[in-house]
Amino acid sequence: MLNSKIDNKNIELLKNLSRLREELDVYWLIASNASNINKNGVGKFFFGFLQRSCIDLIALNICKIFEDEQQDRQGKVKYELNSIEGVLRCIVNEQPSVLDSSLIDKFAQKYGHSPNEGESLSTLSSTVAEFRKKYQKELDRFKTFRDKRAAHSELGFNPDSLPSYDIMECLFNFASELYMLVSAAFVSTASISVVPYDLNSHSKVKVGLKRILRKLGVEEK
Repeated sequence: MLNSKIDNKNIELLKNLSRLREELDVYWLIASNASNINKNGVGKFFFGFLQRSCIDLIALNICKIFEDEQQDRQGKVKYELNSIEGVLRCIVNEQPSVLDSSLIDKFAQKYGHSPNEGESLSTLSSTVAEFRKKYQKELDRFKTFRDKRAAHSELGFNPDSLPSYDIMECLFNFASELYMLVSAAFVSTASISVVPYDLNSHSKVKVGLKRILRKLGVEEK
């Protein structure tokens, strides 16, 4: 429901996803136009700095979005997170009524998981767990980069070991679709339909950077 704990945590997840979307857009626009930026010469060092900064921010936000909640010896969560796990744990604990279980089944099937008939929460939890397991090595590489480069500075660490841009987009898309699913299936009510924020169609940062590149005479790809 609106203004519920689930809704509030899902909104905070959205904010992290929005930042990640902007960082991915900036990184890709610079990378795909790198040769023309260098050829043009105007601002090439600035764009290089901006792209390197985006790498650190992308790693940090992916780690935030997929971060596990730590528990004490009694099994209680030490501090609640607005990560996927934090949102999912809140859903499991509060057991909200499911407005449309077919949305959860479609989400599960899209990511290769067979829905558990009549058990929407179990289906959602299993789908998330399987996705994380599939990309655990990549998530661990982001965490290592965060710990040894983005958040700290370890002597001898090689930063050129991050997963590909395609993997970054894959992780973003999963988390974004999960956010929209939670909004539609758990936050909406029979009388109030929540329209999830479409992260792929509201990137003002992307539009702004495209305009800057055009004004600088860079042929956008």
